[in-house]
Amino acid sequence: MKHILIGTAGHVDHGKTALILALTGIETDRLAEEKSRGITIDLGFAHMTMPGGEAVSIVDVPGHEKFIKNMLAGAGGIDLVLLVIAADDGVMPQTREHLGILQLLRAKDGIIVLTKCDLADEEWQGLVCEDIKSVVADTFLKDAQIIPVSSHTGQGIEQLKSIIQDKIKQISAKNTKLPFRIPVDRVFSAEGFGTVVTGTLIEGTLHQGDEIMVYPIGKPVRVRNIQVHGSQVKTAYAGQRVAVNISGIRREEILRGHVLAQTKTMQPTRMLDVKLTLLKDSPREVKSGSRLHFHYGTHNVLCKAVLMNADTLSQTGYAQLRFTEDIAVKNGDSFVLRYYSPMETVGGGEVLNTAPKKYRKGRAQATIKALESLEQGDIGTQITQAIVSMGGIARLDELQKRFGLNIAAWDKEIDALDKSGRIIFLGKQEVMDYTTIESLESRIISQLKTYHKENPLYEGMRKEELRSRILPGHKPAVFEELLRHIRNLRIRDKIVALNDFAITYTIDQQEIRDSIYSRLKLSGYTPVSVDELLTPNKKTAEIIFDAMLAEGVIISTEPGIVFADIIVQQAKSFLGDLSAQGDGGVTLAQFRDATQTSRKFALSLLEYFDRSGLTRKIGDSRFLR
Repeated sequence: MKHILIGTAGHVDHGKTALILALTGIETDRLAEEKSRGITIDLGFAHMTMPGGEAVSIVDVPGHEKFIKNMLAGAGGIDLVLLVIAADDGVMPQTREHLGILQLLRAKDGIIVLTKCDLADEEWQGLVCEDIKSVVADTFLKDAQIIPVSSHTGQGIEQLKSIIQDKIKQISAKNTKLPFRIPVDRVFSAEGFGTVVTGTLIEGTLHQGDEIMVYPIGKPVRVRNIQVHGSQVKTAYAGQRVAVNISGIRREEILRGHVLAQTKTMQPTRMLDVKLTLLKDSPREVKSGSRLHFHYGTHNVLCKAVLMNADTLSQTGYAQLRFTEDIAVKNGDSFVLRYYSPMETVGGGEVLNTAPKKYRKGRAQATIKALESLEQGDIGTQITQAIVSMGGIARLDELQKRFGLNIAAWDKEIDALDKSGRIIFLGKQEVMDYTTIESLESRIISQLKTYHKENPLYEGMRKEELRSRILPGHKPAVFEELLRHIRNLRIRDKIVALNDFAITYTIDQQEIRDSIYSRLKLSGYTPVSVDELLTPNKKTAEIIFDAMLAEGVIISTEPGIVFADIIVQQAKSFLGDLSAQGDGGVTLAQFRDATQTSRKFALSLLEYFDRSGLTRKIGDSRFLR
């Protein structure tokens, strides 16, 4: 079943609310102030079921210029617009502003409803209709029917319903396979239930019991109950008006403008790259650096517009918007811009990149080229930008949810990105975009250079320490895969170093190093204790001792017992010779006698060989693997 959202638009007191009442029998003005003043102040909602079975939700928006921000909160995601114009008044300022806003939000279809026809004769109505046609000539309503009605007498209401039914048949069903998203337009507490939010489910499917997220605050919540038009349901679908009872958040934590969405499908940001369009009759210029009100979904926030390769926006152009607070939008979303002061609608546009780098004039050509690809609907570029918006590394299954492609189409896109080098696999599920790996490579090299400078006697940095600084939110296996793609690294066991790094000792340090090695070599299979090795300058000797362990020139078989590497190699030779005799097994006693050492040191060496995989213990004997 299709779920359709119809929205009204038009000047104040042109009869939008009365028209909805005549169509549905529902009074959408719910506030006492609205009833006393006779005008709509905030959003109102109604619903009806069409003869074809389609469920229709209707959003009634305020027409007064003081409440344009509330109108904008209800204008998103509309399938069909009812542009309401009173026959006795004709086209008025908010008629034009609302029409411009709908154009910016990429509304596709609508009906022009000429209301209050009982208050104007046919000749006057004809003049008004001619004026309307000239106003909508260059808009999405250029071919729209003009239907004369009177909500007071009932004239034309049934005809309007019939035309709405015909229009609905032509509207494509929304994509319910995308991750769900609900811009919040109202929040309240219900006794016995807790926090309830309302909004339009603009894409996807929502289920009772879902664990979801409130963006941009990043608050996880759980769906306790869902209502659609006052009836409780288990599942809600794109296009429906919903009331969602959520747990895990207090009423005062969530506001109009926040977004309910599937976890990990959005990324809060303070910058967007966008395509801007200036209204033809914009009352103000938009210059680079202009402060503007950015309206998207049900929210608005202040921003600064940085134009790309232009000082003043002519008609269209690319820009980077920088915000005073976190926002949560998706690539492809539409928005409206209003001037900072006075608040007048000047333009709007489309979000192209939700995770951009800060725009620099020196990168203008490359930035604009990338934005052109995004604007043209290049799915591959959209996928890589989505990876960036998810932190540079993303799971394929989470990415796929964002795009709603079937498996075959998805695999084709991912395969093409992989072969072209635009993404890199970090295991079977995690992928990274090529710009992120360049950034991480730079950070890794910088970290290692600093580490080598501060620790010249250490072979390198421990992998886990490096991971905690570079990719703290990812598993070690993902970091291991990342290191494989970084050039000029030397990786040994758990240590990472730059290829061209070499430990260098001062003359004094070299003397200490030579002394430690010489004493261990001379002591053979009965090594000097570590405490004896670290005298007389213990602090310096400890650093050199650790460096020698990392180099592998001395080997610790267990805490407190250390051999020179040449002694360990000799022990392996003894083991090989003994193994060649008899049945191949070597007992502790045989090995102890061959090395002429104590049981303690002989056992320590043998257990070290077991751990390193050289030998395997069976009964009382060791066998070479």
